[in-house]
Amino acid sequence: MKTIWTNAFTWLAIVGLALVLALASPRATGVLGRLPAEVGLKLDQRQETVGAADGRVLAVVTFHKDQRMVAEGWVQGLGLHRNHSLPWLRMPVLNDPKDALSRAAAEERLLAHYQAPHERAKLMPVFTDRAAFVQAVGATDVGQVIVLVVNRNGEVLARVAGSFDEDKASIVRDTLLDL
Repeated sequence: MKTIWTNAFTWLAIVGLALVLALASPRATGVLGRLPAEVGLKLDQRQETVGAADGRVLAVVTFHKDQRMVAEGWVQGLGLHRNHSLPWLRMPVLNDPKDALSRAAAEERLLAHYQAPHERAKLMPVFTDRAAFVQAVGATDVGQVIVLVVNRNGEVLARVAGSFDEDKASIVRDTLLDL
């Protein structure tokens, strides 16, 4: 026969276990991933400097050239060409060909597509293993455009994927501006 206290003790045991697990689990630091170490040079081999006071920068990451229109949707949706106060980069991630000639050819294709000086100034291609990059930044796959907010140490502070929409844009803006 069950007493009224059996249910109360069961409930207290479950709450106690939940508290123990909550206290024993590691604390979240707000970091969702980290850019690989080789990221940081623009196409002209200059080190990227960011404009935000605490070094936050928005990166519009693509993995395939057919994702350029989605990336451009983010640039237009966030008004990045008009708003010069938001530090941002276009970051195409390309599989590293591991030879200088093939890499130079890939860079030339990028320069042929992004011909205007203001476009090239925002271009930071990354030659690496795409799968390793995705894993490092905490994303799931290369099938979608990823928009990241990254700090000076390469830590990913915000990450959204897919096409532009206002809800995702709000997350990115708030993190970039530290709201």
